[in-house]
Amino acid sequence: MLIDLVLNFFSNYLIEFMGALLVVGLFFRFGAYRRSKNDNAYYSSFTRELELNVERDKEEKKPVEDVDHYLADVLGRVGKKLPQRSLRFGGENKKEDAADDGKKVLSLRDYVSGKQGLIINIQAEASVFKNQTQPNFTELTHRILSQDPNWTKVLKHFSIDGVTRMIDILPGLFIVFGVFGTFIGISMALPEIANIDFNDLDKSADTLMRFVLNVTYAMKTSIAGIFFSLILTVLNTLFPIKETRHRVFKKVETSLQMLWYHIHSSNAKEMNQDQVFAKLLSVLDSLEKRLEHLEGKPKSDDHKEEEAS
Repeated sequence: MLIDLVLNFFSNYLIEFMGALLVVGLFFRFGAYRRSKNDNAYYSSFTRELELNVERDKEEKKPVEDVDHYLADVLGRVGKKLPQRSLRFGGENKKEDAADDGKKVLSLRDYVSGKQGLIINIQAEASVFKNQTQPNFTELTHRILSQDPNWTKVLKHFSIDGVTRMIDILPGLFIVFGVFGTFIGISMALPEIANIDFNDLDKSADTLMRFVLNVTYAMKTSIAGIFFSLILTVLNTLFPIKETRHRVFKKVETSLQMLWYHIHSSNAKEMNQDQVFAKLLSVLDSLEKRLEHLEGKPKSDDHKEEEAS
């Protein structure tokens, strides 16, 4: 019964169903692509400013005495340097302009400095930067970014990973639907052959017409499936989403790696100085004890005889 309902639905509305699926896919694809472009603009600006500040601290040989304090300081400096503007596809839209069309536009600073923004999430991982053991930077970056809704959500409610997976499978899905429609059309056309009277084709005109229409439907579904698949394949090739997000991810990972190495290289220098000083004190203490031991040692018999003579 259920199979009959499914076959009946797809035999009448398969092409329309594929068309609606294409529209939904294009809608989500546009949202995901715009989000990935925004992420690339926002996070690239953040990572570039973070790396500049870390390099400046290296040149000035600024010591890292307290990791929490240093993270708050350097990230605070980065946040202040980020402009109060919106970046959208490389352009600039001021908040006042956005207010005119009723759309809320986040500034670059707000994007990474919110309650769940990148800056707060990095500070929350201060224990990793304190640890002397080198972390897995890929896992660290994933953990930090996964807490940022600007990175994980598209259209505020949908997981961008789920959307991109759906977009990836749609081209193949359209091919499957096209083949499915072809089999449905053929299955509807074949029984009509049994009703054709080849001795009186005039009376079988209606039957022949239904046979031709069913075969035509079978061909149309395959053509529609291939065409819709071609559209999405071209868009996925020309305007990739995963590749753009991967580049952003690697930029953030590189900047975190640079920050960790700077913190620990600075701490290592301080530790080396402390170790040298401690070793020097140990050597001096050892010499002092040896001198005290020599001064308190009883004189030998030869020395006593020399003094007596």
